[in-house]
Parts: sequence; C-alpha cells; structure tokens
Amino acid sequence: MNSSNLIKQCTRVLFISLVVSVVTTVRAQVAYKQLPTSKLELTGTSTLHNWEMTSKDLNIQVNFKLNADGTPAELDGLKVSLPAESLKSGKGAMDKNAYNSLKTEQFKSIVFSATNGKFNADKVKLNGNLTISGVTQAIELDATCKEQPDKSLQCKGTKALKMSDYKVEPPTFAFGTVKTGNDININFEVNLSPVKP
Repeated sequence: MNSSNLIKQCTRVLFISLVVSVVTTVRAQVAYKQLPTSKLELTGTSTLHNWEMTSKDLNIQVNFKLNADGTPAELDGLKVSLPAESLKSGKGAMDKNAYNSLKTEQFKSIVFSATNGKFNADKVKLNGNLTISGVTQAIELDATCKEQPDKSLQCKGTKALKMSDYKVEPPTFAFGTVKTGNDININFEVNLSPVKP
C-alpha cells in the first residue's frame, strides 16, 4: 500500500471514529418525563392506628446517561418536588394537623435533589438532599428501576426517616389524646417514559 492510500485509509478511519463519537455523545444523555401513575406515600404509626398520606402531584425532572444497549447507567440530574398540601389521608382533620406540623403556610414544597446516582443492573443508589419544612438533610436512597415492555422505567423504593430530623413536631389528634410516632417511611413509585427527540 502506497503512502497516499495509507493516508486516505487513516483519514477515513479517523472520520468514522469521530462520527461514532459524536453519535455516542448525543445518545449518552436522555431526558425522561414522568407518567401520571407516579406517586409518593408517607406512612407512620400513632397510639390509635397506622396512617398514610398519598400524593400523585409530583414534579419530576430527570436525565440519565445510558449504556450502549440503551439502559440507564448513571443519573445525570434528578429533582423531585411536590406541594406539601398535595399529601392526602382522606381524613380532613388529620390532613389539617399534618399541614400545621409541616408548616405548609410557610414551606409550600417538599423537594429532593440528587447529587449523584449509580446503577448496578436494576438497582440504583442515590445520594442527595431532602428538604422538608425548610430543613435540608443529606440522605441516601436505594431504589429498583425496571424497564417495562413499552420502554418506560418503573422505579420503586422506600426510605425511613424521623420527623424530628426535619424539626417537624409529630401531629396529635383528638385534643392530644392520639399521638403519631416520630418514625415515618417515604414510599415512592416513579414511572418514567423517555422523551422522544
């Protein structure tokens, strides 16, 4: 092979490599949109019975970096927020007392912002900051994310917290005769669909 042909072949290889690199970079980050089936639940105990409050009014902004096969490899940005008063128990008196404890007149939203997240198969470990009642704490979350037949992602997980960590006074009911426990669980189901370019 003469030098002219060698130079042409090397140029062709470099050009193809550059194109592949650009395509890979473009595909490396993909935005997902939330589906209306996403929800968050708070559950806890009281001296009378267990309780739960649910919200489907989530606002989720998320991007993933993808593996070569199109599956998520790494989180590239996540923020989840919801109006604190979108949490409902189905019992008006309980909701009112909960909102008072959460100081919702002053602090309208509950917000989680991830600082990083790594996938291992269908498991994901998130680190981030959770803000409740104006108090922000660093937390770690474990979730399971599974691709569905329609290419959407279903992510589920739970996180145990203490109200006192966020300076929330556990609500009481029936003139103080019923008291809620300090320990709560946040259970979440986040359903996401890739945004089509």
